[in-house]
Amino acid sequence: MSNSILETILEPGELRVVFQPIFRIEGAARSVDSVEALVRGPQGTHFERADILFDYVRRKKAEAVVDQRCIAAICDAAEGLPSGVRINVNVHASTLGQNCGFADFFRRQVQKHLLALDRITVELVEHAPSCNIPELMNNLNRLREWGVRIALDDVGTGQSNYRMMLDCHPDYFKLDAYFVRDLTTDPKRCAVVESVVALANALDSSVVAEGVPSNEDLSHLEAIGVELAQANLLCPALTVKQLLACDFFSDPAFGTPVAEETAEQSVQSIDRAFAKAAAATQSFYT
Repeated sequence: MSNSILETILEPGELRVVFQPIFRIEGAARSVDSVEALVRGPQGTHFERADILFDYVRRKKAEAVVDQRCIAAICDAAEGLPSGVRINVNVHASTLGQNCGFADFFRRQVQKHLLALDRITVELVEHAPSCNIPELMNNLNRLREWGVRIALDDVGTGQSNYRMMLDCHPDYFKLDAYFVRDLTTDPKRCAVVESVVALANALDSSVVAEGVPSNEDLSHLEAIGVELAQANLLCPALTVKQLLACDFFSDPAFGTPVAEETAEQSVQSIDRAFAKAAAATQSFYT
């Protein structure tokens, strides 16, 4: 009897992990602040695209079990990253709001792979119209006690609303890519971004702009007060080996391990990653 799609997704090795840097932007000087772990489904299937994968998972109401499998895969892949690099991981708000044991599972997985909990930022993903706020807050408070930071993903779209901002008081607002397109020519978009920056400042949070399409938009974001950006323009999602081949972690504080690929192999694979990112940009932000 053949496995269902969900059973296949949950099989060991079917979920793959790539990492996309989040840069601190200061004019021409750009340094890596952290990396976001992005999960891809089984190779050679439609579910290799993150948007299709997680839309299916949500329709099957399997967020909690898949989130756990994703965390395990991310922790395994993150062992190859330099010890000083902070790592963002996506978790559904519904998982944290329904699974009272998720925080303990999360801590066990991170510690099992000898990763420091204060290296981790949980990006809260909310696609459901309602959530068990008391249980969500209980899990978030426990994570915070262990040094984990909290980010609110997809700010401005879906369920990432004002209540989530107040209830979860995130360290980061991740501004959806929709709002940063044509920023230099669209005063209404600019007004929205300025309002998010002002709100984040008032709540002692930082703004991360996702999917910035051009250097002009990037400069405009910096002028508005956005300090962090994540975009294929700066670097697409890459494997650990590809990331290590880049010069992002040259600071001794990162403790960079030696990459196994040759320089030529790394350049070729990074070029392919950039080309793939340009062809399917939307799949890199889920």
